[in-house]
This record gives sequence, C-alpha cells and structure tokens, in this order.
Amino acid sequence: MGTRFPSIPIVMKVTIRDVAKAAGVSPSTVSRALNGKGRMRPETRERILRIARELGFRPNPLAKGLATKMNYCIGVGIDARHLPIKRSFYGAVLEAIEEVLDREGYHLVFSVIRNAEAPRCVIEGRVDGVILMGTDVRGELVEKLREKLPLVLVDYHLPGAAAVVTDNFGGAKAAVEHLIGHGHRKIAFVVETLSDPNFKERFEGYRAALEAHGILFDEKLVFEGGRRAESSRFAMEKFFETREMPTAIFGANDHMAIGAIRALKEAGIRVPEDVAVAGFDDGDLAPHVTPPLTSVHVPRGEMGRRAAVLLLDLLRGKLCTVKTDILSITLTIRSSCGCGST
Repeated sequence: MGTRFPSIPIVMKVTIRDVAKAAGVSPSTVSRALNGKGRMRPETRERILRIARELGFRPNPLAKGLATKMNYCIGVGIDARHLPIKRSFYGAVLEAIEEVLDREGYHLVFSVIRNAEAPRCVIEGRVDGVILMGTDVRGELVEKLREKLPLVLVDYHLPGAAAVVTDNFGGAKAAVEHLIGHGHRKIAFVVETLSDPNFKERFEGYRAALEAHGILFDEKLVFEGGRRAESSRFAMEKFFETREMPTAIFGANDHMAIGAIRALKEAGIRVPEDVAVAGFDDGDLAPHVTPPLTSVHVPRGEMGRRAAVLLLDLLRGKLCTVKTDILSITLTIRSSCGCGST
C-alpha cells in the first residue's frame, strides 16, 4: 500500500476578471481603477477597490509593470550605521514603510548605503522611487538620486527634497523646560556630536529653553562623546571633570541619557535624587531602565507610514511642490526626571 500524504488545500488566485464579475464592470474598468488612471466616478473607483480588497485580490507586479512601464518596487536606502536590528529605531520605521507599500501593491527593495554611490537597485532601474533614512546619508547622493526618481528623506531634511522629520527643536525645548519646572537651573547637555543635523536642532531647543527662562547658557555644560560605540561613556568622563556638578542632564537621544544614568549610578550618584535625567526618542529601552527614563517620544511607526504615503503621492503626481512633514512630539514622563512613574 502506497504512502498517503495529507491533502493540501489549493488556494485559487483572485484575478481581475473575478473582481470585474463581482463589481459588474469590465476587466479594463477594474484595471483603470487599480492603476488610478482614466476618467471614472470616484464612487465607482472606491467600490471596485473595496471589492478587490474583500476578495483578496493582489496584482501581479510583473504583468502590471509590463502594462504600465513601472516596476512597482520601492527602494529603501539606509546608512550602514543605522542598519536595522530587532527593536531598533530605524527597524520600526522600516517595518511601517513596508506595511504601507505592501498594502498598495509595491515590493520593498532594501539597500545599505556605505558611501556616496547610488544603491544598485537604482542604478539598475529596478525601483520607481527611493526612501533614504538617517542623517549620515550624504547630500551629494541625495542630489544625484533626486535627478533620477522621486525621493523622500526620513529623519533628515535638505533643501529641495521631500522629507519626514520629527520636531527636534520643539521636543528638546519641551524636555528641558520640564526639567526647569522641577527647579533645575544647571542642566547639562550630553550628545554624540553636534555635527549631526538632528542633534544640532535638539541643542538649539535646549538653548532656547534656557533662554526662555532667563538661564545663562554655559558651554562647559555641553559634553560630546563622538561617533563611537561608547560615546556616552566618553561624554560622561568629561561630565565628571566639571568642578560644579550639574543637577540635571538632558541626553540628545536615549542612548546618551541611559549611558548617563549608568555612569551616575556607578559613581554613587542617585538618579533622580541627586541628578535628574531626560532623553530623546522614547525607544523600547526607556521604560525598562532603572529608574525609567523620561523621554521625548518619536512616533517611529508614524514616521515610516508618512514617508511611504509621501513617496506614493510623488509617484502618482499628487504633489506639486516639495513637502517636509514635521511630526509633532509628546514628552513621556517617567521617574528619571523626579516625577512619579506613569
């Protein structure tokens, strides 16, 4: 007796003809509705799209590309220093980008940028647009790519390029003003490097908060750790060399703030009783350090979703001018600043 194998259910692929039959229209009408081309009543287009979603229709990218002369692939480039890993800042952004593009029938082509050369997917013409993430992406590369295809920057902005960024200035100002509200007037600023555009904007927000409350800016309270794995340790070594210990620290990102908490505790300095600490990003580690970190919340998923929608709008000719989408921020209050845990 031969071996019996379990039966495998066969899933029939939904075609344009299936959608057309369900909608009571011709296949060509369905095609126009899916591609957003041709004259059609808005309610008809919406009804066809709704029926297509309900039936689980997914367009064939190859056939669709041959018909429209488009690849239906989107390139995403990210500087090597920000390579996404589990639970990372850019990993969350990338996941949100992929979610939107997949829903719209696009494939995502991922590429790591290690120099000023265009990603291979762009050189080979395999993508219709590109999203670049990270402040280390070189300006000359951005200009080179903008001449070839629609482009959106994430967490970085340059004149003439569409971008999605967070309110670095406003977020930093809010965090420092919160520390000032606790009575702190000697507030240190710890950062990897002020040459980074985002960190520079956060530094300006820090200074603006001090100025708004009549606190004289002291450059001796600014500590840079540099672009290195142990940047927070190097910054805190400089911090401990100060003759007068600040009563609060604002970290330009969570990495610097959490490193500051660790260094203070190792030195026998209590947080927040002796020195209060706040950060920027509100990443996955922020609620789990001891004490939990007060931090400016950056909506990483929303950043990715808006970047994907912005690029699709550029591809579909819905934008006449370059747009910079600035995400508003909120301050997540925890106990590292002296407040009770939330």
